[in-house]
Amino acid sequence: MSTTSPLHQALSLCLERRFTFAAFRVPNGPVTLWAQRNPELEPVDAAYLGRLNEVFLVAPFTYDPQATYFVRNDVELTFGELPVSLDPLHSCIGALRAERPMPHDADRSVFEDLVRNAKASIAAGSLDKVVVSRTLTMPLERAHVATLFEDALDRMPHAFVALLNTAEHGTWLGASPERLLTAEDELVGLDALAGTRPRSDAPANAEDWSPKERREQALVTREIVGRLIELGLPRIALRGPHPVEAGGVSHLRTEVEADLGNRSLDEVLVAVHPTPAVCGTPRQAANAFIAAHDGPERGLYTGFWGPWNADGRTEVFVNIRCLEAFDEAVALHVGAGVTEGSEPEAEWRETEAKAAAWTAAIRSLHTARVSSPAR
Repeated sequence: MSTTSPLHQALSLCLERRFTFAAFRVPNGPVTLWAQRNPELEPVDAAYLGRLNEVFLVAPFTYDPQATYFVRNDVELTFGELPVSLDPLHSCIGALRAERPMPHDADRSVFEDLVRNAKASIAAGSLDKVVVSRTLTMPLERAHVATLFEDALDRMPHAFVALLNTAEHGTWLGASPERLLTAEDELVGLDALAGTRPRSDAPANAEDWSPKERREQALVTREIVGRLIELGLPRIALRGPHPVEAGGVSHLRTEVEADLGNRSLDEVLVAVHPTPAVCGTPRQAANAFIAAHDGPERGLYTGFWGPWNADGRTEVFVNIRCLEAFDEAVALHVGAGVTEGSEPEAEWRETEAKAAAWTAAIRSLHTARVSSPAR
């Protein structure tokens, strides 16, 4: 990627001055950058989301509907064929964040013990599924996440690619294949995404996947549809499951669509997050297990983010395949869904395959910097 491109220059400026901003690309859309002139975020009650247009929602895994954060579009830049001036960005003011400690990597034995613990809870009858996670840290200067963002745009054309910085959350980069919800013209769509195979080993037909993977995906679909039924949404339709590629792995996805009826979109948002794909089922028991046994605080990992438009098209994605950038290193967040058929060794390999969405790019970036001639 060219470090002289307008996009790279804009991202580098925003990162260097620590502006509050979100740069993103929805599948099949242009790259958009929204930045605030002042650094403070304005949380609102989710019930007021119906009044907001052209804001970038951001929420952690542990979500408080009474404090939904969003990034305003005081400055909006769209990167395409037309020239882009960066002058409006110079009206923005940044702010430092008191960074939280760098998460510690979980070694393989600790993670596999976590999977065994989860399986024991499932065998005891308190859970059907729970998602456990781990972090993987790698050295990388924070400024270089701009290059990773641009690289992800090319490598993952069907993913939602986003780069966010706020004083409240720090710097996060993600390339998610999973919609939490999309909405337009009184229709809402959601993804039930679960089951993971290496892309090279993923059968083309869902029925050829293993019983464990198909059961995991069915649990997610059933829970999401159940939430919509509880809300009373009419005309719920399902398509799938079918395999979808996401970086170096493939998943099973069922697309769920429904009419909003007399419900508001914020009610759907609150009802479905966190989905069983990133939490588990039953939700309350899975949340309790994660709070008691999972790795470091998830932060924005498995939360949600994306452009929100009460009067237009909304596209909010689950924040998976993501990393948190610190000044001299990044922490990759990955997880695996544990069911009664899970094997600890296989779940570890699954997290390694998911992390590869970024590890290979980071290593390539290091190699390119080392091999570049001195200037």
